[in-house]
Amino acid sequence: MREKGIQLLKGFAQFLDRISSFACAFMLGTMTLAVLAGVVFRYVFLNPLGWTEELSRYLMIWTASLAISVGIYHGEHIGLTFLPDRIRGRYPKLVLNLGVNLLILLFLTVMLVYSLNMVRDAKFQIAQSLPISMVIPSLAIPVTMGLAMVQNLIQIALLLLGREPDSGRVRNVDV
Repeated sequence: MREKGIQLLKGFAQFLDRISSFACAFMLGTMTLAVLAGVVFRYVFLNPLGWTEELSRYLMIWTASLAISVGIYHGEHIGLTFLPDRIRGRYPKLVLNLGVNLLILLFLTVMLVYSLNMVRDAKFQIAQSLPISMVIPSLAIPVTMGLAMVQNLIQIALLLLGREPDSGRVRNVDV
């Protein structure tokens, strides 16, 4: 039964990662097309489009924010490896990993709480050149922080169950 629960957690994390990765790719492609259209219309047709810069800015915010949960799933968020590289033993490493994941969870929680106030304040604002409410761009932070919290909680649960996530975690890049 425990193995089935672990597989369900891993499967759910992978499902969320695939959706997030696809959304990131789609938004990045759309942002690229918007910027390209803005450049072509400004410099080729000499008739600039006013909305391309704003759309690309909002898409960039959504993409970068959504990529946080992808980074958590793959274990590719930024980190210093000085201490983890020197710790020996399974339990000290487990304690360190749990501590780091709990700090990440605390940060995501703070971001979620404060971003909800930002969304509430954006309720009566309209974007400058796009006919949309500023709630849509403002939702990027609480939605993606919530998604990152779910991925982080799954990582914590897997660590507590004694399983390392199957996501190719902890790929260190030495520069």
